Amino acid sequence: MSIVFLHGTGSAGPKAWPLQAAALGDEVHFVRRVHDGDHPDHVQPVVIDALAPRGHLVAHSYGCVSAVLAATERPDVVASLVLCEPPFVGLTAGWPETDAHVAALAPLFERRSDPTFTDLELSAGFATAVGMPVPDFTPDQLARSAARLRAFTPAWLIAIDPTIVGRVPTLVVTSGTRDIYDEVAHLLEGHGATRLVLPGHGHRVQDHPDATAAFRRFWGSTASDEAQ
Repeated sequence: MSIVFLHGTGSAGPKAWPLQAAALGDEVHFVRRVHDGDHPDHVQPVVIDALAPRGHLVAHSYGCVSAVLAATERPDVVASLVLCEPPFVGLTAGWPETDAHVAALAPLFERRSDPTFTDLELSAGFATAVGMPVPDFTPDQLARSAARLRAFTPAWLIAIDPTIVGRVPTLVVTSGTRDIYDEVAHLLEGHGATRLVLPGHGHRVQDHPDATAAFRRFWGSTASDEAQ
């Protein structure tokens, strides 16, 4: 069965999943999101093709949007979902951390077409709002990052069906820092997801030394369930 990893808004490919790339090697596929906005009309065929005929899908941050959209579109090819810090803040409107997060990000996206709003202001503001350190980009890296963000569809504008986590076995992994990701995890747990906290690595929970083993255990449990 295939194992497919889908990155967030930062690094792509094995660089986004260094521990998993080292531990799992040829067992996995690292795919790139093909549409920067990941709008519901753009469920990426590359993700579904990589999973076919059936496989485990692991995603981080904004990549979780694409993962859930793919699972909703083709649950037959998704054996399980592992969602690392999913930002489904459209589901948690009214929760305190979510509302503060959207209030911090919304002004950035309102200005993204403003030519006086610099790439650095946009990229640094986004990193701060999502709880990541401001990257020390080269000018070329900064330009590419800002271009992606200017094409970005904010997560709160994308319709997510939370019931998919009750139909496809789902593990939601967060850092336990009482932020938007924990609010989303709590809501998804209520819809049937399994929840795991791996503290100490901020937004990049996949860098926790126990992460890969936890993923393996979850895949094993879903295989046992299918066999019954």
